[in-house]
Amino acid sequence: MDIQLLEDIGLSSNQAIAYKHLVEHGTTTASTLAVQLGESRTNMYKVLDKLIEFDLALKQQINKKFHYSAASPAALEQFVQKQSEAARQRERRLNSELPHLLDYYFAHSERPSIRYYEGADGLAKINKDQLSTGQPVKFIRSSADAAFLGFEALHKLRNNFPRLGIPRETIIQDYLPYELAANNRMAVEDSDKLMLLRRTWIDKEDYTAPVEWAVYGNKLSIIQFGEQAMGMVIESSSIADAFRQLYTLLDEGIKRRPDYAAYPKRAKYTAIPQSAKPDNA
Repeated sequence: MDIQLLEDIGLSSNQAIAYKHLVEHGTTTASTLAVQLGESRTNMYKVLDKLIEFDLALKQQINKKFHYSAASPAALEQFVQKQSEAARQRERRLNSELPHLLDYYFAHSERPSIRYYEGADGLAKINKDQLSTGQPVKFIRSSADAAFLGFEALHKLRNNFPRLGIPRETIIQDYLPYELAANNRMAVEDSDKLMLLRRTWIDKEDYTAPVEWAVYGNKLSIIQFGEQAMGMVIESSSIADAFRQLYTLLDEGIKRRPDYAAYPKRAKYTAIPQSAKPDNA
């Protein structure tokens, strides 16, 4: 029996040696096995208890003493399956806790963290990250979002923020990305109050790049829309603060335009917020 194989599939060295010995020498007591393998009785009991837990050893009482014997190696298949499931559970837990671990690490480090995302699933993760911070969001909107996400997905995404009480500010194009039925319209100023949203208007031609920028907490997200969507989240207090300052400079400059008071010229209404619909009353 190959000791290395037993170790490779998850047994410790002591467990592998004890199991092989039981297979080769048959039923024995813990004290006898400890002497034969040069182990302390305490450690040997621990090893045998683990082999029993893994269904690789059997325990029976003979003449008031416990004796141990090897179970069939067929039990190794179930042992490996259990190990695999345990590994998957650890992976799921790590994936769940990793953002918090990274937050803690970079809160104590000046080195920025950069995480990359791809596709609709990646955008959902960025959105979830924005929501999980619970911090106000400032973003420069790309008009390409509506074409990529579609009305329903985009509307649902937007409504998550007021539901959690998260205010947002945006520099946004003055145009209607999709037609809305008369019974699904609300004046934009009324909608924004419910959506906790403050808009700074620009013409659609002022910003045509298919890239959205958003700052929240100590993070800056950048999403590029195309046939596929690519995104990144940069975690750095100094970079986030720098973008906030740039956003403020841009925001104040836009509002000094002579005709700014005439906005919005086109986007006078938007979709009714979910919180204002009868089933949410």
